[in-house]
Amino acid sequence: MPKKRDMADCEICGRREGDYFVLIEGAKLVACRSCSHGTKILQRLREDESDIEIKQTSHAIESEELVEDYTKIIRKAREQKNISLRDLARKLNEAESFLDHIEKGKLRPTIKVAKKLEKELGIKLIETKKEASGSVTMKKQEFKEPTLADLLEEQKK
Repeated sequence: MPKKRDMADCEICGRREGDYFVLIEGAKLVACRSCSHGTKILQRLREDESDIEIKQTSHAIESEELVEDYTKIIRKAREQKNISLRDLARKLNEAESFLDHIEKGKLRPTIKVAKKLEKELGIKLIETKKEASGSVTMKKQEFKEPTLADLLEEQKK
């Protein structure tokens, strides 16, 4: 898996706020929020509250997380259903290269994309974890996806 970086620069305007991996006229770039408007967003580089759902009940905190062996599960289910990567990408309205990177473990799908894969392939990719809570304050850890530079660095290896 590529190294995760703290923050990525927008490859369009240079701001240190590269939040998205986008597709612009066939090129895959890291872009900030304003530069990503009107583009095909392939993946968020940093998840926000909509990507990790955390619910606090009276005595437990529930979080949805991706299963560890998601790459094998996705590929096996897709091949068993005899669906090409191209056809799956069309059905999910996602880029074929994006799904290919997910299957190869180069990118992690967001919870939203994982739910679409679960529904289309009839598989289980998300598990709900419960943790006991008392008067503990839980801070959401920032999860950062690899940048384009990370992917290129990984390909060199």
